[in-house]
Formats: sequence, C-alpha cells, structure tokens
Amino acid sequence: MTQLPAASISAQPGIAYRKVKSILISEIASGALQPGVKFPNETALAKRFGVSVGTLRRAVEELVAENILVRQHGRGTFVRSLDEERFLFQFFKLADRDGNFEYPKVELVAFSQAQATSQEAKVLGLQSGDAVFRLENVLSLQDRATVHDRISIDAKLFEGLTQQCLTQRAGTIYELYQRRFGVTIACADERLRAEDADARSAELLGIAPGASVLRIERVAFTVENRPCEWRISIVNSSRVDYVSRSAHN
Repeated sequence: MTQLPAASISAQPGIAYRKVKSILISEIASGALQPGVKFPNETALAKRFGVSVGTLRRAVEELVAENILVRQHGRGTFVRSLDEERFLFQFFKLADRDGNFEYPKVELVAFSQAQATSQEAKVLGLQSGDAVFRLENVLSLQDRATVHDRISIDAKLFEGLTQQCLTQRAGTIYELYQRRFGVTIACADERLRAEDADARSAELLGIAPGASVLRIERVAFTVENRPCEWRISIVNSSRVDYVSRSAHN
C-alpha cells in the first residue's frame, strides 16, 4: 500500500470520526488510495490518526455502507472497484421477467464536446457555457437493443477523454472514470417516469415513434458528493423490469 502521511485528530469522538472519514474520502478522491488497495489494519489506521479503534471503525463502516469501501472476509478492507459485478448491483437495475440480471453489451453511437446548456450546468454544478462531453450509448440485453443512454459529463473532470477511450475500454464506464481519471462514483439519484419514445430513441431501439418507454434520469455523485454525470436512459420495457435491490448480509 502507498505510504500515507501521519495525521493527528484532536476532537470529541462524534466529531473525530467524521474528520477521519473526510480524510479517507479525500485520499480516495486524490488517488492516494487506489481501487483494490488494501487498508492497513484498524489498529495501525487508528494510530495514524491518533484516535481510538472504535472511532476509526465508525468512519470505515460508514464508507462501507456507502459502497466506497468493501470488506472481504479473511482479506481485509479495500477501496471498492466499480467492476461489472458492482455496477450490476448498484447502478444497473434492469432484469428480465424472471429476475435475471446480465451485463449489457454497450455500443457508443455518438460522442462530442460542447458548451453546457443551462440544464446541464444546473445539474452538474457548472457555469453555463462550461465544456461538457456528451455521449450516446445503446445497451443491448440478449442481443436486443433495450436502452438508449444520453450522458453529459463535466469535461474538466475527464480531461483527455476520447472516443477511443470509450470504445476500447475494458470494463464498465465507471471503472474507466475511476481508473483513468480518478473519479469514483459513490452513489446516484434517480427519477423514473413513463413517456413516449422520441424519433431518435425509437430508431435506435427499433420501436415505433411514440411507443411507451421508461425514462430514467440519473445524477451520479463522486465520493466528495460532487455531481459529475447526468444520464437520461430511455428503456424499452416490453421485456425488462426495473428492479431495485438491497444489500443482504
């Protein structure tokens, strides 16, 4: 593991654990703690911060609950990697009628850089006119086009992103964000509604314009609670269900 600097925190336990958590989040966001990196044991971490093991454990448990860290039985605690398994569990919620989940085949159909619209700026916390990357993907399940994604991301956070990066990536797009750009997606807010398919989505999904579809709007946030991705997913829900799952111990 990367040698991290010592830190001394002097505060009441209820405040100290939040400071420990804040430092750990900053180190994950900065790349000092990389995905897959094993944490020292809790005694060593507590000594580094100058807090009790109980205070340290409270901070770590909150990060585990927030899916930023993961405990692996018999191995220790790690920064969570946003691999296919994690992506399917936390962010991809479409299952077939029998409740089976599969990782979709992703095809990039458009990529561009542009000035943020007023809506993009509002959602992503930018100034109107700041640069954004815009992506369009078609996601196929069982070899059938099922989802049309329109994605806007802050170009400053993903400086150097290219079409080649996207088409040749290994793993999920959130793994690409995490490993290449140091942006870890911790959580997302979603809003769902039924609507009629527009001409673009209808063409890409092979359905009639005006057909009923499910619209999922997602805003994804970094470990520092910064909005970094705005995604509109148009879903042909004639063969799939939206399923929200909870972790079970």
